[in-house]
Amino acid sequence: MAITTQISQDQWQDFLVKFSNGNRGRALSMETFDSESGDLAATSQGQLMAVDYDPVGKGNDIVVTTGVDEIDYSHTIKAPVELWQAQHDNGEVGALEIIDQNNVKTILSLN
Repeated sequence: MAITTQISQDQWQDFLVKFSNGNRGRALSMETFDSESGDLAATSQGQLMAVDYDPVGKGNDIVVTTGVDEIDYSHTIKAPVELWQAQHDNGEVGALEIIDQNNVKTILSLN
């Protein structure tokens, strides 16, 4: 059973640095969809390189990058308002869910 917790916005920067460092190189699948209409906007797969947060006043976005030695793919989430983490019983992170101000969800699933 997974444990899902919301990460407070004042912790996003530190949390995402630790998350990126601890999960770099893991297989990642990413889905983005509009939760109101259910429309799938994008899907991508690769190896996690980093998830970076620029707070309000410095860009107000989260950028997800995949690749090993160089960036293969980059996805920007503008104006995020919620960040959720799902952990397996063993403490390993299984997924992140990021919701932006337009209620578009980006789900990062780690394998």
